[in-house]
Amino acid sequence: MIELINIDPSSFEEAVYQPIWVDSMVEEYESIKKNSAWEVVPRLEGKSMLGSKWIYKVKHATDGSIKKYKDSFVAKGFSQVEGVKYAETFSQVARYSSIRSFLALVVHMGWKIHRMDAKKSFLNGVVEEDTYIEQPEGFKTYD
Repeated sequence: MIELINIDPSSFEEAVYQPIWVDSMVEEYESIKKNSAWEVVPRLEGKSMLGSKWIYKVKHATDGSIKKYKDSFVAKGFSQVEGVKYAETFSQVARYSSIRSFLALVVHMGWKIHRMDAKKSFLNGVVEEDTYIEQPEGFKTYD
């Protein structure tokens, strides 16, 4: 019998002992590798490195049941220095006013609309310069 877990782990140390979260992290890591989001290299002398961490969230359906266990591998962005590329953060989230405008146009024009879940959409971003980030905890190739 599979035990349902309804509490978000607050750290990798908590999640690693729960198979459902381990499976979710493996899926996330494999997706990142499959999409060639990065190249793993040994730590380079003199290069600054962004920290990283896992974030865990139990997603619920409208009836309150557990829909899925979602984890994300994220960079610790709080290491930014004001004035040095400080305003260059970006999040691919649409504003509600944009969505409403788009839907109004769809209705007005009589178009059909299709909804889809863009899983791992952040992997489509292009970064022009070399950026170094710590490897995901539990998946380190180099130290």
